Amino acid sequence: SWLLLVLRSLTLLLLLLALCGAVLRLPSQAGVIVVVADRSQSMPPNSGAVQKEVVDLLRKAMGPDDRLAVVSFGRTVAVEQPPAPEPFAGFVHEVGDDASNLAEGLETALTLVPRDAPGKILVLSDGRWTGRDPAALAAYAAARNIPIDYRFSQRSTANDLAITHLEAPPSVAPGESFLITAWVQVPTAQTVSYELRRGEERLRAGEERLGPGLNRLTFRDRAGEPGTQSYMLTVVGSGDDPVPENNRARFLVGVQGPRPILHITEAKSSGLARLLQAGRLPIKVQAPEDYHWSLEELSKYSAVLIENVPAEKIGDAGMANLAVWVRETGSGLMLTGGRNSYGTGGYYKSPLDPLLPVSMELRNEHRKLAVAIAVALDRSGSMSAPVGGGRVKMDLANEGAAQVLELLGPMDELGVLAVDTAPHVIAEMASIKDKETVKRNILSIRSQGGGIFIYVALEAAAEMLVKAKAGTRHIILFADANDSEEPGRYEELIDKCKKAGITVSVIGLGTPKDKDADLLRDIAKRGNGRIFFTDKAEELPRLFAQDTFVVARNTFIDENTPMEATAGLRLLTGRPFDLKQSIGGYNLCYLREGATLATRTLDDYRAPVVAAWRAGAGRVLCYTGEADGKYAGPLTKWKEVGDWYTSLVRWVAGPVNRLPPEILLTQEVKTGLHRVQLHLDPERTGDPFTELPRVTLLRSRFGRPPEIQRTTLSWASADVLALEKALQGRETVLATVTVPGHEPVALPPVCLPYSPEFQPVEKGRGLATLEHLARASGGKERLELVDMWKELPRHVRLVPLAPWLLSAAIVLLLLEVFERRSGLLSRRGRQAAQAIHLLRERSSGSSPKRPLSATPLARPAPQFVPPPAPRDEIRTKHREESAMLDALRKARERSRGRLE
Repeated sequence: SWLLLVLRSLTLLLLLLALCGAVLRLPSQAGVIVVVADRSQSMPPNSGAVQKEVVDLLRKAMGPDDRLAVVSFGRTVAVEQPPAPEPFAGFVHEVGDDASNLAEGLETALTLVPRDAPGKILVLSDGRWTGRDPAALAAYAAARNIPIDYRFSQRSTANDLAITHLEAPPSVAPGESFLITAWVQVPTAQTVSYELRRGEERLRAGEERLGPGLNRLTFRDRAGEPGTQSYMLTVVGSGDDPVPENNRARFLVGVQGPRPILHITEAKSSGLARLLQAGRLPIKVQAPEDYHWSLEELSKYSAVLIENVPAEKIGDAGMANLAVWVRETGSGLMLTGGRNSYGTGGYYKSPLDPLLPVSMELRNEHRKLAVAIAVALDRSGSMSAPVGGGRVKMDLANEGAAQVLELLGPMDELGVLAVDTAPHVIAEMASIKDKETVKRNILSIRSQGGGIFIYVALEAAAEMLVKAKAGTRHIILFADANDSEEPGRYEELIDKCKKAGITVSVIGLGTPKDKDADLLRDIAKRGNGRIFFTDKAEELPRLFAQDTFVVARNTFIDENTPMEATAGLRLLTGRPFDLKQSIGGYNLCYLREGATLATRTLDDYRAPVVAAWRAGAGRVLCYTGEADGKYAGPLTKWKEVGDWYTSLVRWVAGPVNRLPPEILLTQEVKTGLHRVQLHLDPERTGDPFTELPRVTLLRSRFGRPPEIQRTTLSWASADVLALEKALQGRETVLATVTVPGHEPVALPPVCLPYSPEFQPVEKGRGLATLEHLARASGGKERLELVDMWKELPRHVRLVPLAPWLLSAAIVLLLLEVFERRSGLLSRRGRQAAQAIHLLRERSSGSSPKRPLSATPLARPAPQFVPPPAPRDEIRTKHREESAMLDALRKARERSRGRLE
């Protein structure tokens, strides 16, 4: 019918318009404003609150279709809030406050402004910048018609006394005298006191009258043994200093020559150290608690020898730094055995574990006795404290208990309790069959509040162990060293445990000086167990594993064991040894794939005694016997024992001269840039390498793991290859250069005197930077904020019509289907048309007028005329005819529907 044709045509037309992407052009002023906030140290102390207030004011003035975004920058950049109408929650990202990467902040802000919307950028800064020059981005913003406005805010620098820069040689020869020059900027004439220290030693101190402007202070020093010498210069004026951070300047001087070997030992007089010194190796002996495991300190040595020292004395952070230093700089590491080393010393699953050529697990086939362990975990409120990475202390304690589970075998039994004011059973004491289910239950423990009741924890754990079948039974109590409550009569309880053959170890989260540390220490002592303290929750899994190793997997073999050399020993030492001696004990380990086996035991285990490999660029050697002490055994009486140890340590330290004389490596720090150069002989006949030398940069900041950057040197001239990198803040950078075909060469570390955020700059320089950005992009200084939205340029807003067109097409399609199935719409239309037709007939009269004629007509014969029917009868007849027509029409439509 005609109606179906119309509906189909309209539907096709709407679909065609939707596919063509029809839009409606409407005028609009809605846009995006991006606030770029400087979060660096050079900003005033209350700048964060002021910047938040600026963002809140902008949001109150924005329209319903406007969007507001926030970007923060320091050393890095973070999008604090993407373009959105929601309130700003505040600055939550860590961007590093020791630099001002303004260029990257602007670049990020420009990406947040859509191409089809007007936008503005508001910079809240003092105009100081590090890294790339932000001026180039002003032209890009202008090309996109995005003005850069600014609001200037700076820290007061009036009366700032500052060390502007230091001059000292980057490296010197041992015993060489050298000059140190410091330039000090003084606002007004005054007496300035100064102090120069080398490490912990004070070299010079005094007072000097300095005039306004730049003044020079000079010092002399003499280089010591090869390595790195660290200096700190401090100046103090007579008045108030608004920027005291630039009154202390740090610098490093490398001392050339073969670097010594660091020997870490708890022995007051190590026999191993005496043997190595007799072998003319440069050894420096230190106790583990006296050493700071920073990259700066490690760079003073060629290798580290750890003699029977537990891992907890080094710490996870120290072991992480040590592992990175060995792997990336080509340095060496040697680990000797003993009851405080390897698995029993806590090195299993430590940062050093992957570095070692031996693995420390004890295979179940070597187990002789079963063990039952009950773990009581503190789940008090203090365990809900965050530790980073989205985890809390409880999560790491759970991982520690899971480590205990992983180390036990099918023959062992385990029970786990979560304790606050009462014990809650997580895993019943039973043989370990379904590890995955038990592990899932352990990892699901959550902190519940309150404190840990010590007595009920020990009592519940002891009741578990009474039912155990294993002969060795042990309790591991984990508690907060600052929140351990209700110990009760724990002394009597532990005495009963001892009579039942149950031992107790304690892992305390905190320090040995915390208020409940003495209680935890006494519990471990009375229980014939071990006590561990750590204030770093990240170390908990390793401590749980260490205690389990001692109890369940005693991997130290304490009996005389003969050993034999293999062909690998000569590869390490360069000479043969007639090795027919026995050792008094050793740590049972297993050789890793790819490692070199140099010496092994002749007992049933055939275990490695000396094993070595290259770990990254470094050298790592494991000696599983005790070098000096009760379990050193008959080996100490061997006449060649000194040469044997010396040869092993010499391999670990590596060669002294790693580059040929025609290649020279230098480095310098100038204007905040670290420049590494490789100089070649101008008279060479060809290049000494076929590919570009590689450079590894270790960037270390206090309290953070080192950041590793890898790159290559590039040609700076015909005879020089170079690399330049900007130094940042308080970081120390250690560069290692690997020339193809030669051993890696680690250069002395370098650093900036202090954060560049405190570097004195020319007055007005920061404001000039912001003014240039605004002028080049069409922006301005912004004192009033409410007008920013009104000043956004008007633009045509294109409203897509496709959703509406498609909706209308769907409606028409449904109407067409309805009409085709029912015919109701067309029927109603016909009925309406007939009604209109009848009304028109009635309005036109009953009969037409007869026309006039001049000729008379004959009179017709009279006929019978029936009287007119009443009006009601006419209507009834008409309705009957209409009903009949409707019935016929319906029948015709039904037949047509069947045919269709």
